[in-house]
Amino acid sequence: MDPERPPTLPQGVLSVRAGPGGNCSSAGSAIDVLFYGSVIVGALAVALAAAFPPEAKDPPVKEGDSADPLDK
Repeated sequence: MDPERPPTLPQGVLSVRAGPGGNCSSAGSAIDVLFYGSVIVGALAVALAAAFPPEAKDPPVKEGDSADPLDK
């Protein structure tokens, strides 16, 4: 084999991908991208929920009830 010349590929093979993910199908790559995207979005949602905690709301006051809890 001549290192200067790319290897000859069998008929029907358009390219060869070497390295990590070299044997991975395009469907597998798409699933990986969707998984990583969902992990990032989930982490972002958790960070936002921690940064903006829910506000404490007072219970509704019924008619005739005092708004001050010490009046009872």
